[in-house]
Amino acid sequence: MTRFLLLLGSSLLVTGTAQAQFGLRVGGSLSQLHTTTGTNLYSRSSAQLGYQVGVTYQLPLTAWLALVPELQYSDERTTLSEANYTLPDLSFNAESRLRLHYLNVPVLVRATLGPVYIEVGPQASCLVGGRQTGTTTAASVWGPNGQPYTDSHLIDQPITQGNQRFDVGPCVGVGAKLPAGLGLSVRAYRGLRTLNQERQFLDGEHQRQTLQASLTYQLLTHK
Repeated sequence: MTRFLLLLGSSLLVTGTAQAQFGLRVGGSLSQLHTTTGTNLYSRSSAQLGYQVGVTYQLPLTAWLALVPELQYSDERTTLSEANYTLPDLSFNAESRLRLHYLNVPVLVRATLGPVYIEVGPQASCLVGGRQTGTTTAASVWGPNGQPYTDSHLIDQPITQGNQRFDVGPCVGVGAKLPAGLGLSVRAYRGLRTLNQERQFLDGEHQRQTLQASLTYQLLTHK
């Protein structure tokens, strides 16, 4: 039995090594935040167009199943609107644009049927930079002189300020292989961690959602 298991493991290793393939992917993405209402703020987000580039490595496990780890840089963009009307004579509004730079590491299991494949697995992400820009506005019916007033300020701060650097969540995708080593891929990701964890009780939760469409290219086959 031990000899059989060793022989089986060696066969899988040889098969994987014989057909292991490097690849490139590049494409566009739509990103937005899934928001919930906090005790102080009502939030909503809208999707904006970004892009991603990555390097993949496909390691066959069987004739139709493969393990596909990837290292990817993702430029994600979205808008965020926040409002507070809890006090009858005071209101607060913020309109901002978020640009987030992530390093993503998805590790997917890919099942192939002819030229078509589906893939699913976890993705870990690290927020390495970006900015939040916009405007905050506070308004009151009772100002310093008993008159209504409005006060506005600009937002311009690093996106890493007060936000979570690490995220993890499920990733699922479909794709098709084309001639000459090319391919098409569509992939969706949903973050499980709250981006604004330090403020989630007051502001509500902000979680990443990303849809990617990519052109892929198979670089190299080991034989």
